Amino acid sequence: MKPEIREGTLRDICFVAANMREEDRREGFATAVLSSATEAGVISYHTSPGWCWTAWLDGQPQGAFGIALGNPVYQPHIRHAWAYGTARFKRVAPAITRFCVENWPKRLIAEGVTRVEIRSIADHDIAHRWLSGLRAHRECEMPKYGVNGETFTLWSWRAEDWKD
Repeated sequence: MKPEIREGTLRDICFVAANMREEDRREGFATAVLSSATEAGVISYHTSPGWCWTAWLDGQPQGAFGIALGNPVYQPHIRHAWAYGTARFKRVAPAITRFCVENWPKRLIAEGVTRVEIRSIADHDIAHRWLSGLRAHRECEMPKYGVNGETFTLWSWRAEDWKD
């Protein structure tokens, strides 16, 4: 069966978060003080109004992804991308990639966004290979960024990358 991208709902994003693969769980819990993976799903959903989706395979959501608004008052031109998935995420990643490349640029430009940032724990090689494939720019290491002092890597997409 072919993966399907659907608009994100709180229930579906929380399902993916509660069942996320270990490397995504480790990254998520290093990013913020969380009481549960479900809380990560709730935060993802509520900080990304109109900008969150799920990737479905065989009748269940296997990936959740989106763009959080960041600080819309002081930095409306900057957004923050996020994604995580279940053990079957690799099966839906190509569909997510196509969706992002085909749908995000024009909408981001129309909303005045000039930069989308992604922060990923430094040793999450799977995420880094995917970000490179999405033509994200690896910008710098962020020592001591994580809750317990983990090093993260800052990536970005910029408006000039989205123009035809």
